[in-house]
Amino acid sequence: MGVDEEILQGIHKFPFPIQKMLTEEACAVENRLEKGKSAPNLTSVNCYCSFYRRYLLPCHHIFHEQMYDATKLLTSDIWTKFQQIFEESGFEVYTHYELTEVNISENINEKVAENRRLVVNELMERTRDVYWRIEEKGNDEQTDIFLNKLRSCLEPVLNNVKAK
Repeated sequence: MGVDEEILQGIHKFPFPIQKMLTEEACAVENRLEKGKSAPNLTSVNCYCSFYRRYLLPCHHIFHEQMYDATKLLTSDIWTKFQQIFEESGFEVYTHYELTEVNISENINEKVAENRRLVVNELMERTRDVYWRIEEKGNDEQTDIFLNKLRSCLEPVLNNVKAK
């Protein structure tokens, strides 16, 4: 497998430790191909995998899309944005990433509603994290079992909610 010259040029604009991480992600596309996985059909450079969420850098899903699908996500502008994140924060962005809550409403009802939204967001995030951990192991049977269990738990809840 060869990595596109454009991708290598983008990777080379980062410090060596980041280059190494990005190169490993680009080379991980070969493992995806060996497992018969197709391009993930991403429409933007946002991904929910643990690598992307942790480092805010292109992951093997994005590289797969870039190398083997018609959609070219990693334009020069996108590479520049990734580099700006590094220039603004240095290695800190890769070692310390957290959600910051800003502008908390003073209205009690709004606080209660916001807390409910946060609970839903946390549950969704935890679900995605577990899914990607299982998916990255490459065991399709475990992935199917997880999805079936998730579906069996959620379907009754989702089907019993009546919209007003």
